[in-house]
Amino acid sequence: MKKLIFALALLIVMTIQLPAQFTNFKPGNVEFAAGIGVLPTYFKDKATTVVPPVSARLDVRVTPGFTLGAFAGYSSYTKEKLSAPSGTVTHIENESLMIGLRAAMHALRVTNTDIYGGFQLGYEIPNVHTESTQVPTDSPRDDIQPSFSRPAENKLVYSGFIGASHYLTKRVGFYGEVGFGISVLNVGLTWKLK
Repeated sequence: MKKLIFALALLIVMTIQLPAQFTNFKPGNVEFAAGIGVLPTYFKDKATTVVPPVSARLDVRVTPGFTLGAFAGYSSYTKEKLSAPSGTVTHIENESLMIGLRAAMHALRVTNTDIYGGFQLGYEIPNVHTESTQVPTDSPRDDIQPSFSRPAENKLVYSGFIGASHYLTKRVGFYGEVGFGISVLNVGLTWKLK
């Protein structure tokens, strides 16, 4: 986390030193972005991250202020919980894949910065593996949890998001985005391909 904050701070300092090169957006422009989730959606479950939430998206400018695009995200976590009253320890491995479509409105343009917000509709495909073992009843544990849970199932998901991209050159920049998806907060790099 400290390395990520240092890298973002370094990018911001570098942009102050760059000469202003205004990035123009026209219909037909294609943008690709790849990022990593800073705040995973499983954060509240105190799960251990195996693969941090990674995402990619491809957006096409329909007008200078409106894009349509596609996105994909992946993450993997593990967790161990002790269920009551049976004393069963369950090891859970959860992989999550999310794919979908998104639409965004772009406004409040400042030099080399694009502020946007929109909605996305996706399909979440979880893959959960569980393995349970019995713990001897004479072994006291203080992490006993209720034994109810819902089985993982594929489902439609929708959410809103807001974000900003800052271009270091006419084609390359970085972005930050808040919204429910593979992660609550994503940061990464963006490229203007066309």
